[in-house]
Amino acid sequence: MLTRRRFTALTAAAAASLAAPLRLQAAATRSGLEFGLALYTVRKYLADMGAVLDLIHQIGYSSIELFPAVYDRPAKELKTLVESHGLKAPSGHFEYETIGDKVDYAAELGLKYMICPVIPRPQWDTLDGFRKAAAHLNQAAPKIGAAGMKMGYHAHNYEFKPIEGSTGFAVLMKELDPAVRLELDVYWVTEAGRNLLEVMKQNRQRLALMHLKDRKPAAEFSFVPGPKGAHFTEVGSGTIDWKAVIGEANRLGVKQYFVEEDAYDLPYEQALRSSWNYLSKLAI
Repeated sequence: MLTRRRFTALTAAAAASLAAPLRLQAAATRSGLEFGLALYTVRKYLADMGAVLDLIHQIGYSSIELFPAVYDRPAKELKTLVESHGLKAPSGHFEYETIGDKVDYAAELGLKYMICPVIPRPQWDTLDGFRKAAAHLNQAAPKIGAAGMKMGYHAHNYEFKPIEGSTGFAVLMKELDPAVRLELDVYWVTEAGRNLLEVMKQNRQRLALMHLKDRKPAAEFSFVPGPKGAHFTEVGSGTIDWKAVIGEANRLGVKQYFVEEDAYDLPYEQALRSSWNYLSKLAI
């Protein structure tokens, strides 16, 4: 029998469970920062996308970053689905070859950023390969800008490989259209052995978004994504100085951050909560 006392207790418990993520969300956004989740992190669980979006919102994340695997829906339908679960989607990743063809779709989604996440593997090993990539992306940038969005580029570790006295990253930052923003992945810059804070400062004019994942202790660095560079762990559980990173990024004007894990050791829900709980309580 549901007594008044039992009903009151259940109501209080439900209210507390709803209030907890809201309190954490308020703490995370008090400085105008936006902690979201890159949907790529939960790519294995999107058969029931609504349930996944519910979980993301319930944990406390207020936004997501979309990626090509979910673009099989009409844009209006996808936008409605995201918003009906209390989330925003300010950014989306699009394939290098066809990013210029997806502008109308991205605009209908209401995105602010169209991000190129990776260039073709054959172009990683020469500076000319990166020049070719810059030229290709520069063709799409004006069209994206005319639609009220910005193009972005997401860097991994391969861009930082020394090539002929330079790096692919240096070529891209020099030759990409000035309107192209940078989505800097904290993990991959660290995995490449670069000084993350210096990379941020040197590219402050482009820096707009960041991907957050932590790095387990590892003696060696790498320049190719793969098993040798897979030292992933939840934010706050590894070696990266997050107070310094987020503090510097905030000073440089970055407001949008996406937690992303390529792989995790914990059950995925626990992994998402772990990163969120750390970030939402981080004092900067």
